[in-house]
Amino acid sequence: MKSITQNYIYNFIYQIVVLLIPIFLSPYLAQTLGPKNLGIYGYIYSVCNIISTISLIGSYNFGIRQIAYYRDNIKQFTSFFWELFWLRLILGCISLIIYFTIAYISDYFIYFILFSGWLIASIIDTSWLFIGMEDMKPTILKNFLVKISSIILIFLAVKQEEDLYIYILIMSMTMFISTSILLFQIKKYIKKITLTLKNQILHIKGSIMLFLPQVAILLYLQIGKILIETITHDIKQVAFYDMGEKIITIPLTFITVLSTVMMPRIANNYINNNKNSIKILLEKAGQISLMFAIPMCFGIAICAHNLIPWYLGIDFSPSISAIIIMSPIIIANSLIGISGNQYFTATNQIKILTYSYFSALIVNIILNYTLIKNMGFIGAAYTTTVTSFTSLIIQYYFFNKQLEIKPYLYYILKYIILSIPMGSSILIYGMYSSPTYITTLIQIIGGAFIYISSLLFIKDSLFIELSKRFTQKINIRIK
Repeated sequence: MKSITQNYIYNFIYQIVVLLIPIFLSPYLAQTLGPKNLGIYGYIYSVCNIISTISLIGSYNFGIRQIAYYRDNIKQFTSFFWELFWLRLILGCISLIIYFTIAYISDYFIYFILFSGWLIASIIDTSWLFIGMEDMKPTILKNFLVKISSIILIFLAVKQEEDLYIYILIMSMTMFISTSILLFQIKKYIKKITLTLKNQILHIKGSIMLFLPQVAILLYLQIGKILIETITHDIKQVAFYDMGEKIITIPLTFITVLSTVMMPRIANNYINNNKNSIKILLEKAGQISLMFAIPMCFGIAICAHNLIPWYLGIDFSPSISAIIIMSPIIIANSLIGISGNQYFTATNQIKILTYSYFSALIVNIILNYTLIKNMGFIGAAYTTTVTSFTSLIIQYYFFNKQLEIKPYLYYILKYIILSIPMGSSILIYGMYSSPTYITTLIQIIGGAFIYISSLLFIKDSLFIELSKRFTQKINIRIK
């Protein structure tokens, strides 16, 4: 449990940085580049992300799980690493061919070329090794380097709408450089070894099993932006949806970091047949996720009206509706993180994941085509929310057959009740306040104070435990 706590605290601190950076960066980009340019970036990023995920066929999550399985056998996991690494390079070359072909026929050719460094970085990324070994430091330092260096360069170099190409190049190259640095740190665990074609073919089969649910997830998350541009031919609507989604993603990333930390541990317990340990780990992870997800869902939906006008500017006011509509996915995706990313992936129940995500994808495509025609990006926002809950319901239907969901239902009810006083207070305050950063700051601080006070009032054991461990870790670092 020590490494889980340590890794979670590392990730917790990193996610605070991730949480703070967009607070300063998003309004600057919104006012400097404007809706049209941010729509172009969102579109290119979605296309690149889809190509990367499809071409690498789920090898990232497969790598994390297999490293967690093999980590007690140095020879076996070292051999596996090199086999999968070279397989990713081969598949990556195919993805680059597809990417440059799409770039050639696109209206945004130059921007696609400038962003190609991001795709190359995803190909040579070795963070799956460190995550599988439950060594989060290198990955966190890599991500931290990307975030800090990119924000500094953006503030220094991006000054006007014509600087979109600079912004894209910064986002591309900071990712490429930091991933390259991480590549040189693999010698901590890995030695040179002979490869066999037979094993690489087996890894393709294993990766494809994880690839199917992963590509379904990516498609129903990213296809909305592509369909908005395709159906409406209005790149600004992509920006309205994209910025709303990014604001929702801030707390969601903060919460779902637990899946990254827990999955290797659950996989290791599974391979060693420690079923009771898996149940305990999942329940604690579920409680932690819901303890944060539910108040954040309330808070972000309520604060949106006062947040967007000063945060992104009046031009992005349409994003308010997208944020409110999509806010429930914070809760849905935090629960999916428990069932899908942690349990079903770690225990190799990929058929259930594939069924749930492809069912959700079918719902997504049907609703997107229907709603975007009539409602534009608002239709895509509704579709995203419905899709997330479709996947959630299917997964927990099967999850309940293996592990009880009663504890999770109890936590949902508990933290909803505790969030109501907080939500009511900041809603009333926001209704009688101007949309300024002071209003939002008071809503955030006041809401957090009320919610934490509620947790302390009922003496929530998990919150008290996490607070003590976090304090102890900080004290040790200071000393």
